[in-house]
Amino acid sequence: MLLSNYDFYDIYSILVSIRFQPQGKDNIQIIQVVIGVLDAPQDKNIIEDNFIRKKARAIKELDNELFRFVFVDNIYTYGQKIIKDSFSYLFLSNGLKKILDCLTAKDYLQAQALADALHNVPILFADGCKNFKKTVKIQFREYNRIYKTDLMKELSK
Repeated sequence: MLLSNYDFYDIYSILVSIRFQPQGKDNIQIIQVVIGVLDAPQDKNIIEDNFIRKKARAIKELDNELFRFVFVDNIYTYGQKIIKDSFSYLFLSNGLKKILDCLTAKDYLQAQALADALHNVPILFADGCKNFKKTVKIQFREYNRIYKTDLMKELSK
């Protein structure tokens, strides 16, 4: 199953929600759902509208205030495109796994910093950013400085 640019916008919204409330009760579950979608084989030229939302909606008693966008299906009449670039799936999956590790360890400060650093990345992929590495370098600068790492290298593996 391939995702559309709108699914990537939904991943952006999830990251913003986690950045806003890193201790949210459903953060671990919603990240696991998205990782499962990103890690699934993208071997068919098929997309399903609102795929991320539908998968997230399956989480029992999902916080409908923090993740309220999940409960509304969008009708896409313009500008929908399929994201086929496997690097984007890998990069986002690795980033979410890193956030998941932080949340599991109850390191909410680092999880928040990671969500802050990563939140625009799905939009960059969805919109086909031409200078991805340069843009991400700017996005990750503060995180890299604080945590003494190169997040671009880490997530590209």
